[in-house]
This record gives sequence, C-alpha cells and structure tokens, in this order.
Amino acid sequence: MTTFYVVRHGETVWNQEQRLQGWLDSPLTANGREAAQKLQQQLQAIPFAAAYSSSSGRAQATMEILTAKRQLPIYYEADLREIYLGNWQGQKIEDIIATDGLDYELYTHYPAQYIAVHTESFGAVTERAMFTLKKIAEQHQKEYILVVSHAVTINCMLNAILQRNISELWTASLHGTSVTIIDYKDQQWLVKEIGKIDHLQ
Repeated sequence: MTTFYVVRHGETVWNQEQRLQGWLDSPLTANGREAAQKLQQQLQAIPFAAAYSSSSGRAQATMEILTAKRQLPIYYEADLREIYLGNWQGQKIEDIIATDGLDYELYTHYPAQYIAVHTESFGAVTERAMFTLKKIAEQHQKEYILVVSHAVTINCMLNAILQRNISELWTASLHGTSVTIIDYKDQQWLVKEIGKIDHLQ
C-alpha cells in the first residue's frame, strides 16, 4: 500500500489579497511559513520515502519547509500545479466579479455548469492529477509519500477517488497547509482524511 499525505501549500500574499493565482505565483506570507513549520513538526514521525511538489513556487516553498530536517528525494511535477485560470490569474476576485460575474459564479458555485473557455477545465485538471498520483503510487509501493499541491487540484483528486459528481467539487474546504491522506493498494484508492488542520489548533 502507498500512503499519500497531500498538503495544500501555505497561505500566500495573493491568497491574503483575494487574488486568483492559477499558474502564476506569489510568496508565502509569514502565516503561511509558520503554518508549514508547525506541520513539519507534526509530520516528523512519518517515515516518508520521497516528496513530490507542484512545480509552482508557492508549493516548492512549502515543501522546502516541510522537508528542511529530512534527507528526502524531492521531485517537481508540473501536473500537480493548480488549475490554469487564464486572464483571471493575478486579478482580485472583486474585479473578476465586476467583469465576468456570471462565469465566476458558475466556476465557484455551479461547477457542473461551468464551461471552460479561457481556463483549464476541471476534467483536464483531474486527468493530469490522477495520472500523476497513480504513477507515483506505482513507483513507491508500500511507502509513505509527501505531496504538496493546490486547492482545486486536490479537490479534483478527491472528486475522482470518491466518484462524486462535478457539482460536489467544492464539498471539502482545504485550508492552507491542510493534510489529506489517501491510500492506494491493488488499483484501489481510499480517502482516509480530508483537509486536516489540527497542527494549527
């Protein structure tokens, strides 16, 4: 069995400013770094064999903190990146609502009705994320693996594994540095925990 600890990156400046990031980036905030340090302490007893990070800077910065006291092979995977959001990237949510209000409402509240014209589709994110997760699982049988990714990408993984309708995409609230635990064995996935944040309490 492969056990994944899938972590959402720490809070960033653009998270704080209510700007969408997608494939763009902003630095971790002091709170984001502190939360990652607390998680690092909580996870120190888990015998990870390897670590896989989204290639985005905020994920890499989070991974650096989580693995600071370990000698681990770290791999960077573009397919663990966040959803591509086109010209919404870098914009404040209030400005997106002013110019693309209907599309943004569908994206955030009615994902099954959202048609991706200028952004990546939820289906495309799911396909690349699950392909990567399965590839990693097959390379690391009977091992613990640390993954750092992003809110939409992790939600797409969960939707696929739990076989939920796309309308349920936003069921899980994934806080910065939250931990989702997923097992893989004999071609079967099992979600054990979703969005754990007890290291912040």
